[in-house]
Amino acid sequence: MSAGQTLPESCSRHSQSWLNPRGGFRALLLLLLLPLAACGVSSKPIEGRVVDAETKKPLAGAIVIGRWEKTQSILMADSRTYFAHVETAATDGDGRYRMPQWEGRAPSYLDAYQAGYEKYWPAGYGSTEDFKRNVLYLAPFKGSREERLKYLERSLDATRCGTQDDTERNLYVLYSAMYEEAKKIAVSKADGEIVDTLRYWASFVILDKSRPTTRDAKGRLINVRPN
Repeated sequence: MSAGQTLPESCSRHSQSWLNPRGGFRALLLLLLLPLAACGVSSKPIEGRVVDAETKKPLAGAIVIGRWEKTQSILMADSRTYFAHVETAATDGDGRYRMPQWEGRAPSYLDAYQAGYEKYWPAGYGSTEDFKRNVLYLAPFKGSREERLKYLERSLDATRCGTQDDTERNLYVLYSAMYEEAKKIAVSKADGEIVDTLRYWASFVILDKSRPTTRDAKGRLINVRPN
């Protein structure tokens, strides 16, 4: 999203957090209220680890998403908070990741994705050493096929509001991975709709805005294909 564009009302910070389909409101509330521990101003990269919540073993190849917020004053009497920048990083064989700071600060939120897993927040996580070290937990997803596809859909909704500086293209690796997972388990027509939505957003975030665009059959913005 280019600078100066207005985000939809649904893209406020309170609609941006990943949802645990069984953790419900408690997990959402925790994600909204917890600041990231490493909020100091420095140029040191953000480093952390992604682990399996059950086995405590590292998860290789997980995708970590860092999102930075900004607050904009409106008419000197009100303000709105929006996501201005996003970065992604992949974990190595030991589950470790590294991510650059932006404007001298750590991301406002860190999330992680791995096929077959869901975000997990241990009790009291905000006061643990793991929180301070940016350790992210993912738990094996134990729901049905339909529940998994809905989880992927909610995960997409939580991140697709764009950024001020056009770094939303960094989300391509996340959206394409979610698309590949959804494609493998989709069976019904309804499943296919979710797969199609994930495929579209993977292509949308790398849309070449310097080239002509048009709308597809569903009214979604796409590049005009050369003859």
